[in-house]
This record gives sequence, structure tokens and C-alpha cells, in this order.
Amino acid sequence: MDADAKQRVKDALIAQAEAGLRSSRASVAEHDSAAMLDSDAADSVDDLSQSGEAADLGGLLDDVEARQKRILTHIKALDSGIKTAVAPGALVGFDGERYVVGVVAEAFECDGVTYEGLSSDSPIYASLKGLGLGDTFSFGSREHHVDFLA
Repeated sequence: MDADAKQRVKDALIAQAEAGLRSSRASVAEHDSAAMLDSDAADSVDDLSQSGEAADLGGLLDDVEARQKRILTHIKALDSGIKTAVAPGALVGFDGERYVVGVVAEAFECDGVTYEGLSSDSPIYASLKGLGLGDTFSFGSREHHVDFLA
């Protein structure tokens, strides 16, 4: 994999994170609207209860949106240069799967290949950190082989 192909993977991951952020923003706006009561109308206990629940949910969605922003900022800051050892910013493959190291991300596709995020806080990262192409590691009482690294 060359630098251009690796950048396409990062761009696809950014696009996924941006879509998630847009979705979070839309949910926040929808629930903020639901929490608003018409000040000219007489409010029933049910209206007040539903407004309060919508406001509570809106607060939770604000937290989700803030998390999505942090993830997007983190992804954009990743060093996407070609790696010779597993570290944040690396693309690593083993057991037929490929991962972007150093991020939390759902599966996404780029150039016909599916990738997932692999957090640097995850237990498996501790087993992978610093390994190179062809190295083996044990995790989950199984031996694994690093068969892709970029």
C-alpha cells in the first residue's frame, strides 16, 4: 500500500466520522425542538413530562455529539504516513481483518476493503504495539500473524 492509498483510507474514515457527527447534530436539533413548549398554550402534566424527557435525551445527545467531535479531531490528527511497526495511525491486518490503529470506529469500506478502528486503549493493541509485518502475537489464547502493515 502506498501513501495515496493510505490517505484514501483516512479520508474514508473521516467521511464516516463526519456523517456520524451530522447525524448526532440532527438528533440534537430534533430533540431540542421536542423539548420546547408553546408558551401561549396551557400545558398538561403529560406535555410537561414529555418535554422534560426530551430535554434529558437532548442532553445525552449533546454528549454524543461532543464525543463525535473529539473522535473526528483525533482521526484528523493521526499521522497517516506509512508505518513499519504497529502504532497509532498504522493500518494493520491479521486473521483476514484490517484495522486503523489508534481510533474508535465502526466498520467502513475503502477501495473494496473493510476496515475497523482499533483503539490504542484496547487490550489487543497492547499485544500488537511495536510489531512489524510478519510478526506473531498471542491474544485470547490464540496465536495471530501480522499479515498487513502500512
